[in-house]
Amino acid sequence: LPLSGRITVRTNCLWSFRRAPIPADLICFVVSHSKQVHDVVVPIFQSYCDAYFHWYIEIFPRIAPFLDTLMADSATRVTVHIGCDIQPWHIQFFELVGMDSSKVEFVGSEPIFAKEVVLPTPGYSHSPYLNYWNILYLRQRVEQRMGAAGSLSNRRRKILIVVRNKGRRGDTSFFYDSFFQRLYRGLNGTHDIDLFASSNNTLMSCLECQVRAFQSADVIIGSHGAGLSHLVFAKKGAILIERLETSFDSGIYSELSYMVGLKYFPIGKYAHVDAYVDIIQFAEDEMPLKRE
Repeated sequence: LPLSGRITVRTNCLWSFRRAPIPADLICFVVSHSKQVHDVVVPIFQSYCDAYFHWYIEIFPRIAPFLDTLMADSATRVTVHIGCDIQPWHIQFFELVGMDSSKVEFVGSEPIFAKEVVLPTPGYSHSPYLNYWNILYLRQRVEQRMGAAGSLSNRRRKILIVVRNKGRRGDTSFFYDSFFQRLYRGLNGTHDIDLFASSNNTLMSCLECQVRAFQSADVIIGSHGAGLSHLVFAKKGAILIERLETSFDSGIYSELSYMVGLKYFPIGKYAHVDAYVDIIQFAEDEMPLKRE
């Protein structure tokens, strides 16, 4: 049967999924084939599904409106069409919100066939605001499963520094031992400093561990980049200092900060460590530390 046009049928209708920017590429046709036919497919693929920020903020949140149904005890097994080569962190995101991965089949970029299709609303590119409700609903689901981020208190504060010391766009020429020591001394030793390093393979292989690191931080410091996507789960009232490397860095992390209630401060690429100290002390004036 030629596939040049659309054919409307009442029975034995299969959806053929091809990676395409718009759902209009879905064609209903009858043809003999040897491929598996999935009962229910949720296609969430769109551009850059293998890029961490785009997956985190634009693509994965598309599943949010269907989570209650997909996670119900009576839910049938579903197939999620990722649309690109599947990485371990793709699957970990579903586990993060509490989905039973044994009830979900993940398919990469290959074409698939389905009896029933659930088409989520497309995610908006480079704008957390335009994906607002889906992102905040995922935050709520994760907090229900893992527990909400702890509130700020008079205990010793924790600074989490995101360090890109593996792969492209490294920033270890700025975030290195001398910077950490001067930051610690500048704050009079009142804060503990933890590193969120891209070279830490144990941490990078555990999405839940990464989320917990951001949840527990009172101050987050990092260069503009996908590592800051975990701000979705940072505690309300925490401080973010985003190191901007170029004048073209977008405002996506300022948007995320506003959405989850962070105190956001952009800072220049070559700003001295004293500027970081001043920002932290200024931001914490409204929530003074208990000093012995």
